[in-house]
Amino acid sequence: MLYGLLAVVLMAMDQRGNYVPRIRSAAGTLVEPVYHVIEWPIRATRNLFMQFQSRRSLRHENEDLREALLEQKAALQRLETLTEENRRLRSLFEGAEGQEFEYRFAELLRVDLDPFSHKVLIDRGSSDGVAEGQAVIDGTGVMGQVEDVNLHFSTVRLISDPNHALPVQINRTGLRSVAFGTGETGSLLLNSVPREADVREGDLIVTSGLGDRFPRGYPVARVTGINREQGLTFALINATPLAALDRGREVLLISSPEVESPVAEVDGAGAVTPTAGSSDPQDDAPDLPE
Repeated sequence: MLYGLLAVVLMAMDQRGNYVPRIRSAAGTLVEPVYHVIEWPIRATRNLFMQFQSRRSLRHENEDLREALLEQKAALQRLETLTEENRRLRSLFEGAEGQEFEYRFAELLRVDLDPFSHKVLIDRGSSDGVAEGQAVIDGTGVMGQVEDVNLHFSTVRLISDPNHALPVQINRTGLRSVAFGTGETGSLLLNSVPREADVREGDLIVTSGLGDRFPRGYPVARVTGINREQGLTFALINATPLAALDRGREVLLISSPEVESPVAEVDGAGAVTPTAGSSDPQDDAPDLPE
């Protein structure tokens, strides 16, 4: 009964003066540090776990981004290679435009490692119609000529080979000479030009068409040096080849187109009978009145 009376008194006092909430608030304030002390290890463990998770996630993300970046760089490198190859091919065929010859595309397979000969191997052979002595050019000038032909590949001797000679002429004056290889890909020598001949540095040297190997008019080199010392019968002319002898992979093989001319048959009486594809001049004459 005493406890019941005390409970009734407390409820009446709480109803009138709100003593219980004040006591509860004061007790909560006193107990709050205990809650913080108990919760701190849990919060610290949770934060540490989240940091590890975030760091691991960032590390994986960085690895993925790094791999993607490397793949993009590789793709860009391939794109640059394709762009450069496209430029070389365009210049290759643009350099052959307007010429009355047939051209066959070929690609370099390997370079001869012999330091005393300048030869390359191309991926065209007798099965592709390649013949010995056939001229080879690139997008900027003459490269060499076919020396040895196999079924599916051929050997090309470059114009810089010490054993190679190329009939040429000075494009400005038409002066004919012969360009010899010096064993260096960046140099040709013309040693049969008269000492007083009209030759200047920067003159364009082109093929003369003599020798039945190289067609006439293809660019070969530019004059870079002239030696006219006293006592020399001929001037020594140094020239730099225009073709990319030590770089590039694409070349063109030059061949003359085969032109079939109509053949007329002669009968026993000496009359000329046109063959198929030709026309009789009398057929084209107008009918005259009788």
